[in-house]
Amino acid sequence: HYYITNNLRMSILGVVVVSLLLLTVGGQDINTRIHKPGYCMMKADGDPSPRTGNYVRYANEPAQPIDFITKLVLKDLCPDIAAGEKVCCDSSQAATLKGSVAAAQSLLTKCEVSWKNFVSLYCKFTCSPDQSLFVNATDLELSADGTFYNVERVSTFLTNEYKSKYYNSIKDVSLPSANMKAIVALCGTTKCDQNRFFQFMGDNPLSPFTIDYPTEVPDNKDNGTIVPLEAETLKFCYEKETNDSWRCSCQDCPSELTCAAPPNIPAPKSPFLILGFDGPLIILLIVYLALFLLCLVHLSINIHYRRLNQMDPMTRSASIASSISERHIEVLQGNINKGCRIVDQILHNFFTSWATFAVSHPWTVIMCAVVVVGACCGGMYFFVLTSAPIDLWSAPLSQTRLEKNKFDATFVPFYRTTQVIITAPNVPSFNYTVHRDELDGPVEQTFSGVFRKDIFTKIFNLQAGIMSVTASLDNRTIGVKDVCFIPLAPDVNECALISPFQWFQNNRASVDVVVIDNKNGHNATYLEHIYRCVSSPLETADGSYDTMSCMTTFTGPAQVNIALGGFSEKGDPLQADAIVLSLPLNNHKNESLNADAEAWESAFIEYMRGWSDPDIELAFMAERSIEDELQREAYQDIFTVALSYFLMFGYVAIMLGKVSCCAETGVSLYCIRRWLVDAKISLGLAGVMFVLLSVLGSLGIFSYAGYKSTVIIMEVIPFLVLAVGVDNIFILVQAVQRDYLLVGETGNEQLVRIFADVAPSMLLSAASEVIAFACGSLSSQPAVHDFSLYASVAVLLNFLLQVSVFLVLLSWDRQRELAERVDVFCCVGASSDVHLSDGETRPRSPLYLLVSKVWVPALLNTTVVRFIVMSFFGLTFCLSIAAIPHLSIGLDQQLALPKDSYVGPYFIYLNKYLEVGAPVYFVVELEDDQGNYSLNASSLTGQNQLCGVSGCNVDSVVSLVNIYANFSDFSRLAQPPNSWIDDYFDWLEPTDEYYSCCRYYSGGEKENQFCASTDDQESCSMCIESEYDHHRPTSQQFQQYLEWYLKDNPTTKGFGCTKGGHAAYGDAVKYTAVERSDKKGAASSNISAAYFMTYHTTCRNSSDFIDAYRQARNLSELIKQNVNGNVYPYSVFYVYYEMYVTMVNQVAINLSVCIFAVFIVSFVLLNFNFMSSVITTTTVLMITVNVLGMMYLLNININPVSLVNLVMSVGISVEFSSHITRSFSLSRQPGRVDRAKEALAKTGSSVLSGIFMTKLIGISVLAFAKSQIFEIYYFKMYVCIVLLGMLHGLVFLPVFLTFFGPARNTEPLRTSGYKKIETEANERDPILPK
Repeated sequence: HYYITNNLRMSILGVVVVSLLLLTVGGQDINTRIHKPGYCMMKADGDPSPRTGNYVRYANEPAQPIDFITKLVLKDLCPDIAAGEKVCCDSSQAATLKGSVAAAQSLLTKCEVSWKNFVSLYCKFTCSPDQSLFVNATDLELSADGTFYNVERVSTFLTNEYKSKYYNSIKDVSLPSANMKAIVALCGTTKCDQNRFFQFMGDNPLSPFTIDYPTEVPDNKDNGTIVPLEAETLKFCYEKETNDSWRCSCQDCPSELTCAAPPNIPAPKSPFLILGFDGPLIILLIVYLALFLLCLVHLSINIHYRRLNQMDPMTRSASIASSISERHIEVLQGNINKGCRIVDQILHNFFTSWATFAVSHPWTVIMCAVVVVGACCGGMYFFVLTSAPIDLWSAPLSQTRLEKNKFDATFVPFYRTTQVIITAPNVPSFNYTVHRDELDGPVEQTFSGVFRKDIFTKIFNLQAGIMSVTASLDNRTIGVKDVCFIPLAPDVNECALISPFQWFQNNRASVDVVVIDNKNGHNATYLEHIYRCVSSPLETADGSYDTMSCMTTFTGPAQVNIALGGFSEKGDPLQADAIVLSLPLNNHKNESLNADAEAWESAFIEYMRGWSDPDIELAFMAERSIEDELQREAYQDIFTVALSYFLMFGYVAIMLGKVSCCAETGVSLYCIRRWLVDAKISLGLAGVMFVLLSVLGSLGIFSYAGYKSTVIIMEVIPFLVLAVGVDNIFILVQAVQRDYLLVGETGNEQLVRIFADVAPSMLLSAASEVIAFACGSLSSQPAVHDFSLYASVAVLLNFLLQVSVFLVLLSWDRQRELAERVDVFCCVGASSDVHLSDGETRPRSPLYLLVSKVWVPALLNTTVVRFIVMSFFGLTFCLSIAAIPHLSIGLDQQLALPKDSYVGPYFIYLNKYLEVGAPVYFVVELEDDQGNYSLNASSLTGQNQLCGVSGCNVDSVVSLVNIYANFSDFSRLAQPPNSWIDDYFDWLEPTDEYYSCCRYYSGGEKENQFCASTDDQESCSMCIESEYDHHRPTSQQFQQYLEWYLKDNPTTKGFGCTKGGHAAYGDAVKYTAVERSDKKGAASSNISAAYFMTYHTTCRNSSDFIDAYRQARNLSELIKQNVNGNVYPYSVFYVYYEMYVTMVNQVAINLSVCIFAVFIVSFVLLNFNFMSSVITTTTVLMITVNVLGMMYLLNININPVSLVNLVMSVGISVEFSSHITRSFSLSRQPGRVDRAKEALAKTGSSVLSGIFMTKLIGISVLAFAKSQIFEIYYFKMYVCIVLLGMLHGLVFLPVFLTFFGPARNTEPLRTSGYKKIETEANERDPILPK
């Protein structure tokens, strides 16, 4: 939205020329110059110049007396000269001088001293009575008629101090709408310094002759001495012009007197090191080593005393375990054990009663379950899947989400972005000699391969193809101009496309233009023009290339850092590795109004996916791309989910059955028949179906409630419930398989008895998971909150189905098995030879034998092994803790997309080539929620709190943003803000009848209506008749003309008013117009909100985005302290990165709450046994910490996805620890080692086959998923969780229990029958290995 007109450029660059053309001098001897006070050097009536305008006539004669009209014209412009008696100009020349500098005044008047310094030189140059003292005509040429001499070259003498002071006083004056310095327009290039400035002002294509600014006065024989202008006549920009005037603002004159204090930039945090190593790690290792040595000494003492007492090996383990003083623990827990028996009895009685009812009334249970589950799944009718990124990552009530909604409602939503990044990596760079002008001379310039003619042309044609893309919707043809952002509509119907081809006004033929330069013997090509536009993007007439403009078709500049990419490290945009095409489309808060734009974007994507060229590589994206790809990803991984469920069914069906006979006797007919009876295919299928139904039920329940399911829900919940929902089946079924019928006991009675013993363990794991997930739903992050809600309900439904319908199916299956009937085909009976004879025991499964006969003795029989295990897990725990502070935060955007997504390369290109960050808006709300105005922007006080010109507060909005932008590495702000209010002051500034931007019709049909700068000048009058105080409008004037300003288009037509606010600020101010009876007809506008826009620096990774948001928020809080209104920052990416500011706290809080919930549930369901609860919670904590340590090793960041997995790891970890801990606490073996052996032998194989293997198989298919987030955040993290859970549950926990396990349960056995069967079982197949 940045504009500067050709008239403006001619006025600025030709200010000296216009002045010289109007000089009045008389005849003089050309051989001798008179350099004396009171003498002129030239006057303006020479021959036409071949360059532009006219030469001036040499006239070294005395100055003329000043007349009244000349004095009146010069009074405000050149007050010092107007106060004198003689001048070297007349009234017409003075008037023309005033008009010629009017455009420059619009740039510099916001800093009064800068403007006065600037114009003072041209006042002296044009009208000073002592002109000859500092101006010398050096080259003369006889006129065409031979009556006088034309001046072809002059020298203007200024001291070095004058030049420096003059240049420094104007070099920082800003152009708010263009977001650059005014010196760019005055210097002709962005690469400006003092020498270049004076060179360009003295010799440019718009000057009729050359003006030199020599540094030394030459020796000559002239009459008199040349006296250069001294710096004492100038003021520093931070000084006041008069006692009553205001200093320049910080934005236009950075200094201690004009600027607020710079930001307090903290010193970079040095890492905490000890002897050059990571400090926390060293401390943890020292603590660990101390504990290790302490335990080693303790172990050595025990071994020593054991040898002294000559204890036999069979009692060795029990003795060492007893060294922890189990007797003391039993005393401490004695009172609690009484309560334990009550809780255990309550659970036992409840589950006995429930199981009895279920097996006695199977159809009642099934029908009730069908009704409940069917009702839950019925909610799937209302199921809605959203893949909108904002719904995935931003909480509806988060601060940035509310601010985004407020911004969209107050102003307009940010544009829909369509962008193409194009490179030519295999095309080499090339050198080209650029002939710019006499100032620079020939320049040997290196151009990157994208500027090679054939490549540049291909990319040009690509842009033309994109702009011709059309789409069809509702029998309508939609073109790009139907949906793109058109800043100057309706005056200029051109899209705001930013690309290098805008330097050629998107005219392909212009690239082929060759300008013949006979003077320099060089033909100028398109490369000269590119060179010019890169160095001077505001150029409106490139003299070396057919006077072609660098301005776009929508009359704004094509900013170099947006149009080109990949040049920051090289420091030269002409060596850019990429060309960037950026096309903003209109966006609407009402999504239905975006249908046309979405249709065009679809056609654009289709066109781009079909475009290719062997020499060109590109990446592209439209606004809808991410959402489309996320939605495609959700459906793409349906096969992965289905495969996982199929594999799980196969595994469960096989492993639930007994295959041990085949392992011992080999494959035989008997074995096959026996397996057909022992198989559990039906139960396996039912178990997997229950998992699926519980997932659908959970989705249905929340669909009833109006929740939208997200991609994360669909990706995670099926795997989670599958992983945690099958293990209880194994626990229950294998408990039945390992049990024996009591004498006279039926199959159902046996099942009831076993279920009453196993159900509390199932309840423990399920309740821990449900409550842990429910606690996770307290998180404000949508991904974590929604996952936790869905997971807790799904796990609860699955548990209820397991203890109801599955129990019924198991009772039927038990009856089938006892009747020796084949699984699945239950009406088919097996041969009688498969029937077990009385007293015959079925062999244990190989996995059970492996655990009880091999693993248990290897792990627990030897004290040294147990000590090594404790030491190893303690070391890994310490290392994991040390790694946690080094975890990175954030989520790479491309990881959320499928591997084959076309958007993935775009994010890579974006990070690699982008040279500008996202726009950021600092919004000031001047009206509170009750409609009261906390800040009146039209008052002088209100203006000073907002603006950035002379007289504004040093801590105003614009000033503070500008100061922080000067420290871009810290603030992440790339440039000063665009200030609508500063440009409004300039737009209102009255200069004269011709050049004022604010005008109205003084008569005719349009009387009292706004008169644009392109309209008839004679019928329009200025809004403000005379110069207002301190260049500020009154409160009434401010309100009265604001609406006109915001609707006025900047233009290059007419006299060219470049300060119109419609293009740059049309949506920047929210106001209400109140009609008034003023003669000029403008409505009075009350401002309720406004924004000031700038850009962030380039953000290439998550940490950059997080820091950019954090710094913008901090700056807003600082601004809020100095403005009577609410202030907040807004940028499109804030809603996605706000959560990361508090991510560390969120992780700590969520995991702490979940682990604490596990402790409470364990404490209650483990019979109020404090030590058992502590051990279970400790194991869960260690698994979670180790998972965090593995995340560091695998380079997995902390983000909502990994937090979801961490919350899930808490629930899964419970399963690996709770069953063994409960079995240990109920064991009646005499010592801790023996109780640990019994617990591990009884439940270890179930944990291994029913928990570890089920989860491992379920997640193994994720390795083949096409989603990158599946591969990294689900597969890798799940594998870590499962492996670490298995190692802690089957290795660490049993050993830990031998040292710190709870006291032995002294409760007597419930029934003699149970004691009988347990005793008989141990006699047949002892559990404790010898």
